[in-house]
Amino acid sequence: MNAFFYPRLALSGMRRDRRIYAPYLAACVFMTAVVYDLAFLADSPALYAVGSGVNGMGTSAIRLVMTLGKWVMAVFALLFFFYTNAFLIRRRKKELGLMSVLGMDRGALTSLLFWETAFSALVSLTAGLALGVLLTQLSARVLSHFARTELPALPLLDLGAVRFCVLTDAFIFFLLLLNAWRQVRRASAVSLLRSDSLGERPPRSQWLLVLPGLGLLGGAYYLAVTITEPITAMLVFFVAVVMVILATFLLFIAGSVTLCRTLQGNDRFYYQKKNFVALSSLVYRMKRSGAGLAVICILSTMILVMLGSTAGLYFGAEDVVRTLSAEMSREIAAEARAEFYATYGSLFFLALVLSTVFLLASVLMLYYKQLSEGYEDAARFAVMQRVGMTKRDIRTSVNAQLRMVFLLPLLAAFVHLVFAQPMIWRILRLFGLQNLPLVLGVTACACAVFTVLYCAACRLTSNAYCRIVGEGV
Repeated sequence: MNAFFYPRLALSGMRRDRRIYAPYLAACVFMTAVVYDLAFLADSPALYAVGSGVNGMGTSAIRLVMTLGKWVMAVFALLFFFYTNAFLIRRRKKELGLMSVLGMDRGALTSLLFWETAFSALVSLTAGLALGVLLTQLSARVLSHFARTELPALPLLDLGAVRFCVLTDAFIFFLLLLNAWRQVRRASAVSLLRSDSLGERPPRSQWLLVLPGLGLLGGAYYLAVTITEPITAMLVFFVAVVMVILATFLLFIAGSVTLCRTLQGNDRFYYQKKNFVALSSLVYRMKRSGAGLAVICILSTMILVMLGSTAGLYFGAEDVVRTLSAEMSREIAAEARAEFYATYGSLFFLALVLSTVFLLASVLMLYYKQLSEGYEDAARFAVMQRVGMTKRDIRTSVNAQLRMVFLLPLLAAFVHLVFAQPMIWRILRLFGLQNLPLVLGVTACACAVFTVLYCAACRLTSNAYCRIVGEGV
């Protein structure tokens, strides 16, 4: 067999499925660029060289924050790549099953998956590093503005950041390849062919999961609104965050199924054309969709908390300096001012970077969710049309389903934020911030901007879903 057979086959498959591969590769490139950018800002010798003219205390704070951001971004890239890659594998299983039926053995399928993963890694690394080089020059200027310090002229490339980026990408794509091989080797040709028609079964004992979820969420909310000591609030904050995350997953997976079944029990509501199809589709696969929606809700909450708190600290830095200047000598508001702006400015910069990444991750997750479910629903809507359902009825039903799916994570994120705000305010007071109207104002602005961007993203992904469903009918 020609040595280039599998590489050509992998490339042709990626081009044919460019509707799902193009956003995936674009996200991989962007993630790699951000990892390189934060690694560059954390480790570049030129940025932190002695005698560079930059305040020593300020740059030490910047370096600490950027190092934290580098590792947070690397871990998030691993989790995000695994999540999005699962949609690709699910979509490719039927094609791989057909190849298996036509005579391609497991070794040939693993070779094909190897080349697809290799090409994805190559595009991600080369294009990501190229974009990262450009991004570092822009982000260094933005960071300099926020930290209110003058950074030295930076080189175009840092070998330490390149090495970190290469090792991170290599590790992630190696794990993705092992996961793909595991799924293909353990599945028969018949199961691969039928993979796109197998739906997720809803949990059988919904209330056994809903009640603990409600208990965890109520307990986290109680801690957030009753703890008054700032130091205690900081210690308990991470416990409350874990409780909210667990509760969100339980309620979105099991609670959504319970809600759908409750609505199905209401004959006046359920036996309407738009509600009948939407609820039947949601309850059929809500276990898988619920997990994805829970992730989107958690990412949305993280964005709002990060932006609101770091923006409050940054824009309230002068208030902190004035408060401290009344308690300390003038020589000491002067030494502290640079440290405050370096710390708060770098935190605000990191929050903007991570919020952008989390928002794009949420958009891509919504896109793949709609893409995957669109292919599954196209045949069902085609059957509905043959038994008398019009295209207008289908569109109405689709819109009703999308509203339920998209609004739930956003509303839940706002509820989480409202209950978390008292604890966040007490923690911010530990940093010397006393301007509550400022914190509430910047948080409200963050919510408004995020809502606009989220709704625009939902509109785009819903259009992709409707186009796929329209092709099927």
